[in-house]
Amino acid sequence: MSGEVIDGRKIADEKEAVLKKKIDEMERVPRLDTIFAGENEGSKVYLGVKNRGCERVGIETETHRFSSDVSLAELKEKVESLNGNNAVDGILIQMPLPEGLDARELIEVIDPVKDVEGLHPENFGRLMTGEERVVPCTPKGILTMFGYEDIDLKGKDVCVISHNVTVGKPMAVTLLNRNATVEVVHEFTDDLISHTKKAEILITAVGKAYFVTQDMISEDCILIDVGMNRTEEGDLVGDAVYEECKEKAKKITPVPGGVGPTTVLSLLENTYKAAVRRRG
Repeated sequence: MSGEVIDGRKIADEKEAVLKKKIDEMERVPRLDTIFAGENEGSKVYLGVKNRGCERVGIETETHRFSSDVSLAELKEKVESLNGNNAVDGILIQMPLPEGLDARELIEVIDPVKDVEGLHPENFGRLMTGEERVVPCTPKGILTMFGYEDIDLKGKDVCVISHNVTVGKPMAVTLLNRNATVEVVHEFTDDLISHTKKAEILITAVGKAYFVTQDMISEDCILIDVGMNRTEEGDLVGDAVYEECKEKAKKITPVPGGVGPTTVLSLLENTYKAAVRRRG
């Protein structure tokens, strides 16, 4: 029996329509500014997706481009100027930054109220204490999926394959805040399969094509695939071997068309909320 596909594009389309109505009623539309340094091809693709999303819901957006040899001091200066610009509601640092630049140092310069990714230490700390002022975009997008699909997280055994700061750690915390039982593992975990097979919900954000195979998941598992990987043939695939895992999972997200659209939706929602908070 083939698992049900969670259509992230459909979910995002419905939620974006609601968001657009809210923005249409504002006296001044929100504005999102992006810091883009270097020539990363994946980042260029995401930038285009993000800009089109802003256009759909009516958010103004501006991209500030820098060469690969830009200094951290120059980027900090730009962020500081955006902090002081009252027309700017949200600031996004497009990652990865060029080699040698510490993204954490740059994120710490962002005004926490204009932090639309929830990665500033103040917002991340609030997340840890259960005050979810800004939930990072990918975890927020996954939570939107769970809500849309009427998946109750309370008491569920959830395994997250990722311990990074953008997905794994905030995902684990947001799940705990909803009373799920959470286990965090990663690609270096010994006997990984013994952990993943116990999960009722498996969330993978390893960033390696075909990393999760059918034997790693349980029957009727809900599989959320965050991975966005290019094969040698140029195909975009997730972390999971999609077709074989789909035969075993109860529900599964495709790549593309799964977590990606709801992640962009979350960025748009966070920008709107930042504008509302700033204007009282």
